[in-house]
Amino acid sequence: MVQALLVEDDPETLTFLAKLVAEEGFDVATAGTLKEARQRLETGNPVVVLSDIMLPDGTGLDLVKDLDRDVTDVVLMTGHASLDTAIEALRHRRNHGHEAVGD
Repeated sequence: MVQALLVEDDPETLTFLAKLVAEEGFDVATAGTLKEARQRLETGNPVVVLSDIMLPDGTGLDLVKDLDRDVTDVVLMTGHASLDTAIEALRHRRNHGHEAVGD
């Protein structure tokens, strides 16, 4: 089964997202912190990662650096949106060999 990793520090949001993604046919792994997400990556290779940007011990952008970019798609989410965060995410994506949204 295709695996998805969900990284979200709010338990209610994480539970909701896990159910939603599982209903789409994914085998779901979850993590509430950057450290937990990195541990999940050691035991699996998800094809998609949905991660909150703001985590208690780092950021979703930190996690992106750990991924096998050839096989993993990333969706970054946040409830703390700012123009600076959006620009940082797009720059990070471009600097790691991927086209930015809209290219």
